[in-house]
Amino acid sequence: MWAQEGKDPIDKSLDACLNRPGAANTAGQRECAAKAYAAWDAELNKAYQQLMKTLDPASRDLLRASQRHWLAFFEAEKKFQAGPWSRQQGTLGAVSTALADADLVKSRALTLRNYAGGGNPN
Repeated sequence: MWAQEGKDPIDKSLDACLNRPGAANTAGQRECAAKAYAAWDAELNKAYQQLMKTLDPASRDLLRASQRHWLAFFEAEKKFQAGPWSRQQGTLGAVSTALADADLVKSRALTLRNYAGGGNPN
């Protein structure tokens, strides 16, 4: 993980959102997580498109297949998160799950960004 000064702008925005007074409750925290998820999802799509432009046809096919498998994993993870055990997690469980989803998308976005040679945008 990057040091605070090298933090991705999306993470800085999430931190600022979580530290605002309106995020003192579960609904506010879930809203912050949803914004981070949306931002990382947009970054993932941008990195994917940028990477696709740099690849030869065979490598594009491999990336497409890899992304489909990653999406299947992501959907399976979301189903697990919503499993019967999750009812025991209380209201903060939903916040934890939303942040975990954002982290999964962030991880994939950063991976694709690095493959494309984008690295840290700062």
